Amino acid sequence: MKNVVYNITLGINSLLVFLVLFSESLLIPSWLQVVGRMHPLLLHFPIVLLVIAAVWELFLPKKIATKEESLKTEIGDYLLLSAAITAALSALMGLFLSQEEGYNAEAIAWHKWTGVVVSTAAFGWFTFKKTIRASLLLSRLVSGASLAAIILAGHQGANITHGEDFLTAPLQSKNEEAKVPLEDAVVFTDLVKPILEKKCINCHNSQKSKGELLMETPEQLLKGGKHGKLWNADSADLGLLVHRIHLPMDAKEHMPPAGKPQLTSDEIAILRYWIKSGADFKQKVNELAGSDPLKILAESLLKTSEVETYTFKAANEGTIKKLNTNYRVIAPLALGSPALSVDFFGASQFDNTQLKALQDINTQIVQLNLNKMPVKDEDLKTIAGFENLRKLNLSFTQITGRTLNELKNLKFLHTLSLSGTKLKNADLAALKDWPALKALKLWNVSLAKKDIMALKSVLSRTDIETGFDGDTVIAQLSMPILVNDDMQVFQEDTKIKLKHYVNGAVIRYTLDGTAPDSLTSPIYTEEGILINKTAVLNAKVYLDGWISSDTLTQQFYRAGFRADSIRLAQQPHPQYSGKGKMLFDGKLGDKNFKSGKWLGFKETFFEGYAYFNQPIRVSKVTFSALIDIGSYIMPPTELQVWGGSSASDLVLLKTLNPQQPDKISPMNLQGFECSFNPKQVRVLKLVGKSVQKLPTWHPGKGDKGWFFVDEVFVN
Repeated sequence: MKNVVYNITLGINSLLVFLVLFSESLLIPSWLQVVGRMHPLLLHFPIVLLVIAAVWELFLPKKIATKEESLKTEIGDYLLLSAAITAALSALMGLFLSQEEGYNAEAIAWHKWTGVVVSTAAFGWFTFKKTIRASLLLSRLVSGASLAAIILAGHQGANITHGEDFLTAPLQSKNEEAKVPLEDAVVFTDLVKPILEKKCINCHNSQKSKGELLMETPEQLLKGGKHGKLWNADSADLGLLVHRIHLPMDAKEHMPPAGKPQLTSDEIAILRYWIKSGADFKQKVNELAGSDPLKILAESLLKTSEVETYTFKAANEGTIKKLNTNYRVIAPLALGSPALSVDFFGASQFDNTQLKALQDINTQIVQLNLNKMPVKDEDLKTIAGFENLRKLNLSFTQITGRTLNELKNLKFLHTLSLSGTKLKNADLAALKDWPALKALKLWNVSLAKKDIMALKSVLSRTDIETGFDGDTVIAQLSMPILVNDDMQVFQEDTKIKLKHYVNGAVIRYTLDGTAPDSLTSPIYTEEGILINKTAVLNAKVYLDGWISSDTLTQQFYRAGFRADSIRLAQQPHPQYSGKGKMLFDGKLGDKNFKSGKWLGFKETFFEGYAYFNQPIRVSKVTFSALIDIGSYIMPPTELQVWGGSSASDLVLLKTLNPQQPDKISPMNLQGFECSFNPKQVRVLKLVGKSVQKLPTWHPGKGDKGWFFVDEVFVN
């Protein structure tokens, strides 16, 4: 057996050396490419076997006098021979793999030759094992040289697949400088580039450029790769980079590839907002507007350069635990810091006793967020007792400014938010005596422009944010805001509430899915919009001198009858199985198809049975679906509703063939309504057929499409 394996190893090494010498003329057929891609699977075996063999050889006896010594030598022979043949096979597979596109010629050459050296050296070691074993010095030299060759070959391979200095990266990271302060941060350098370095550059660097794409410099990013430019801010899906990130995990073109570290939701958001804003490589974070999503993300990831030492003692942990509720969250600013931040939630649960209850930790509170709470002028006296307060958010509260002077003794207060309040100019005059005030936020306040200008001259050292001034600029209005966005599924007649922050703006709407216009569509009033059935709300904002807003679209569903039990005849894809989610739980999915709130069907159709303990009279079934064309998630080609008294006695009630798109459009949630003549049933069979062949205009033409469904509403 040894002789057979030895001769095979000799043949592989001979072939290996020959192919390496003439590798420039080498053409690898597709079936050998498959063999080549097995290189990462096998390469660990020769590494382990050679290391064990190197150690084993150092302790072998020089003369064999006993059975035990003979057995040790025999084991050593098998270790060396196993290492030799696995090294030869691994090197040959690696040679086949190296012929694929995307590898740097110089880097791959070093790895190829070190692999050949390891393979031939292992074979030579086995061939001349008796001579080498006769000398302890020679055994040590060969063992040491073999280990060095393994380390060198492995290091070269790691550089290709994981980037340079992969081996020593943990040691280097300990000496890295702290993150750049928020004030000095550049959007690309400090937010975008770290994401690319962690999740993309391993496969797109100067040594390994998959798809002819390099991502190490701005110039390379702008150039793109074999498949074109990386981004297009004017495209609905923002171009290739964002599109491939959002593809389903099992899609061939999903990036990063399955098995590699995936992007987090924050990382995806940073890339998307950066591209959408124009992909500026030099823009600083501080140049962004306060409401810009990139600015908000940066503030959560980067720290201000202001480092403050607090001299007060930490609060009792039991006290903090007692004061924490579902509507009042108290947390330390940083690990080990005595400074506390307090955030209030749920305006309906708030009263001034909630503030007064904080007296036990009044020394430790440095940040207080009362945004949208019904705080009144008299409550400022309580707040003034938090002597170490640095940041105070009173935006959209009920204060008028009448008692604002109560806060003047807060000697550390440097940030004050008063947006959306009913302030008067005379009350703001008190702020000139606050020397620590650095930032004042006055969005959506009813102050004249001249009063704001006068205040800025008085508070010359304070950064005053007043929002957008459109006197000389024709700008587009933002979309209306849906106040009760948690009422998308309703049981009884309900009212839709909308709002907009621009004074004088008019909201017009429709409920039949058509686009609203500025002349004939109903005008929204503070009374709200009464709905008593499933409807599609479209709303736009209009104001003379402004560009009308984009359309807010929201589907509202009447819950209707709820099935007592459900059976799926076809199972969804395991990755999109809804984590046990039921189709009649009244909870809608979101716009993230990876959130676990959706049932996804591709290889099989959606087919489910809904059972009702008592007969129901039904005339409409609505399927709530996700449409994300760029991610291959399409409208169903056909929906069927069957009904009857039992699963074996069903008649077809409705067939619906939704219109298929002819281009990529933004992701959206859509309800598909199947109406029919009233029918008394105890069982409904629901069928949704996914696209079996994506159209020629689609990037995935010819592939199967997905059908994603989360809820079914029966009325």
